[in-house]
Amino acid sequence: MEMAQKNNMKRTLLAVVPVKSPLYKFHPVTRLLLFIITGFLPLFIDLPELNLIFILLTVLLFIYSKVDLSAMKIYIPMMICAGVFTFLTYIFFPGKDPNYIVIGSLFGKTIYYQPIMRAFVSYSKIIALLLSSIFYFSTNRERDILASLRTLKVPFILSYILGLSLRSAGMFLEDLHTVREAEQARGLDYSTMTFSSKIKLYSMYIIPLLTLALRRSDEISNALFVKGYSIKTSTKRADYILTKYSYSASDIAASIFLIVLLAVIIIFKYKYNLFDSERSLLRFILK
Repeated sequence: MEMAQKNNMKRTLLAVVPVKSPLYKFHPVTRLLLFIITGFLPLFIDLPELNLIFILLTVLLFIYSKVDLSAMKIYIPMMICAGVFTFLTYIFFPGKDPNYIVIGSLFGKTIYYQPIMRAFVSYSKIIALLLSSIFYFSTNRERDILASLRTLKVPFILSYILGLSLRSAGMFLEDLHTVREAEQARGLDYSTMTFSSKIKLYSMYIIPLLTLALRRSDEISNALFVKGYSIKTSTKRADYILTKYSYSASDIAASIFLIVLLAVIIIFKYKYNLFDSERSLLRFILK
């Protein structure tokens, strides 16, 4: 039973997704377009409420794709750190402007409305962009990404370098996990360590991880040399991967919808200033 369940799962760059995930009905190019569009949309929206809706829609995409949300908890500390850093930066380094409106103080530091509003806008964008990136790399394998690039006629050498980079990133995470397990096997207890000690420990990971990365790059280079592989070739390469994917009507409809959505948001942003932060409901709470 467990073996059958494993066979029905697909390992992506950041997660494990069922083979029959509804998302895999779409071509890799459509998934790449979804990643690009969702990466641009928050940049044009200065309303934290709309970015929050965008974040909720991304979470719904996780559920639709049947990604295990419990695996996403490892990104929560990153999101919290990003929020703390963003708000502290705008609180302690607000800049100088005579039009700033004072709304309170923190640790003897005056808090102004305009910088805090910018902090909310920036943080909502950061989380939206972060979640869209996590979603894409949690639902796509290296093979899917390469298939989308080759379909778009990206030069082979670029797709080859990107493929090795993605594969190296996955191996880097596996090496990190191996190093940590080796430390735990030797009796290291992370729960008893202070925050500063953990930071020092993570900085020490650089040495073994860099050594493993250099060793693996040398092994890959030797393996390619032994097989007589050459990036430059005068003959056209057969692309076996592309034979495994095909376009459908749903791909065309989804692509058109995404492009139109981006165009509409850009028009409303620059022509009507509809997504300006001064339209946010937060101004009634902060002022």
